[in-house]
Amino acid sequence: MAKTNIVAGLDVGSAELTAIAAAHDSETNTLQVLAGRSLPCKGVRGGVVSDIRETSAVVNHLLGGIERELNKNISSLFVAARGAHLESFSSHGTYNISRLDKEITQEDMRLAVENAKAMPIKNDNEIVNVITQGFAIDKLRGISNPEGMEGSLLEVDVHITTGSSTHLNNLAKAIQRPGYKIDGTFYGLVPLGDSVLTPEEKDIGAMIIDLGGETMSVGIYMDGILKFSRDIPYGCDLITSDLSRLLHTSRQNAKEIKEKYGVAFPTFLDEEGEIPVPSLDGRSTHNIKKSYILDIIQPRVEELFEQIQHCVATSGYKNYPVVGVLTGGGSQMPGMTDHAVNILGLKEVRRGGVQRDLVTAADEFFDPKYSTALALAIYAADNEGYDEYARESYDKGGSLFGKLGRLFKGLDLFGG
Repeated sequence: MAKTNIVAGLDVGSAELTAIAAAHDSETNTLQVLAGRSLPCKGVRGGVVSDIRETSAVVNHLLGGIERELNKNISSLFVAARGAHLESFSSHGTYNISRLDKEITQEDMRLAVENAKAMPIKNDNEIVNVITQGFAIDKLRGISNPEGMEGSLLEVDVHITTGSSTHLNNLAKAIQRPGYKIDGTFYGLVPLGDSVLTPEEKDIGAMIIDLGGETMSVGIYMDGILKFSRDIPYGCDLITSDLSRLLHTSRQNAKEIKEKYGVAFPTFLDEEGEIPVPSLDGRSTHNIKKSYILDIIQPRVEELFEQIQHCVATSGYKNYPVVGVLTGGGSQMPGMTDHAVNILGLKEVRRGGVQRDLVTAADEFFDPKYSTALALAIYAADNEGYDEYARESYDKGGSLFGKLGRLFKGLDLFGG
């Protein structure tokens, strides 16, 4: 009987957990989304677990609900981490090949990467991801895959993401309490950038901005490679807080007003008019002008993009991005791209989600709230196309993608 393997991507967001479950057909190299869900979680703040019991209960409800819907168990679970505790930087590694034949092997490449990883990091931090950016042989740069070539000195540039071991372990424990095993943990921006940006955008110089509720993730690509990434501990929930405070209404009402009437730029204010605002106790309403909502939202949006501008200014890549792509729930507000152009100095900015040709899925799963979870499932399933190293939570036996290769090989993933 043919076997079916369910690959799940779990996005640990801002007070919310989102999961996508998909089946990967290794013969046709296609990915089919089977189910997806998103649930609020009071046990997570800005991607960091604040209540392990609450988070475990939501994980159990979320993933268990997907398994019941599919009547199948999740075979492989990959987690997208985020939060201000994550830091990324570039490193350089070398490896001398002393053999007589001088032919470079995968083991030589691995050792060069290991040397690049051998650098001091903060106490209580650990490596989450290592992404190879390119190799050099005997000082000749621009080599993407040196396997089988000859040389005496192999060099590699890598992009490393580190994170707090405490936060990562608490997250792992929260997910594992209900009985789920984590096959790999990734910095969420890494799979998101691969699925949202086009190869042309990465090549010319692009900035990707994931506008979340409590965090914003920023990545800069050049020559097709991720050069800089950072999480900023502020997000679009600040807009909701401002509206709640200044309109004297609940956060839930403020969130609904933001999503229904909110615009970030004056040209998107279609008409003046007034809208009803429920009082805090819900017993009465008062009317306010739409322009007043703009007056509340616009300064906060400008402040958020100024935080991004400051982050990019300290990256060393300030003048390199030409285009920008906004993604995440906060990107959907009309006028966001205008502020990105004006404040960040980019030539062109668009809103973007996961590219539809990468996966087979119903329209609902291309909603921005699923973007990171969907991108993670694509990233994990396309194991043959990546040589990155990922954190493996409490399972150190073998490389991640080696296990993935064994997992997918010979399986009929769409069988019964």
